[in-house]
Amino acid sequence: MIVRDGDWKLFDYDFHTGRSVWVMEDGNRTHWRTDYPVENLVRQNEFTRHATAGNAFGEWTKVASIPLHLAHSENLVRAHSEGDDRYVKRWLNDGDNRAWRSFEGHL
Repeated sequence: MIVRDGDWKLFDYDFHTGRSVWVMEDGNRTHWRTDYPVENLVRQNEFTRHATAGNAFGEWTKVASIPLHLAHSENLVRAHSEGDDRYVKRWLNDGDNRAWRSFEGHL
């Protein structure tokens, strides 16, 4: 059985994580796409943001939950390892990344 998503064909699926790998041939090139389920994490972050709204920001306040693949692809892991807090804060404060924030406020 072949599972398709438009021109994409399912290559691999991990039932434990929900990660799926898709492949598409366009004649000369092979394209790969990897999908990760993040809906639950986005909902959990939203719930936590609402639950902690109005709380004071202090030490050891969790401010975000970010999928590992995104943390690597956005260079957050490297920036954190190198002590580049400015990069991490700028990324977390960017409104486009709000879905990953679990605590409101400017860092």
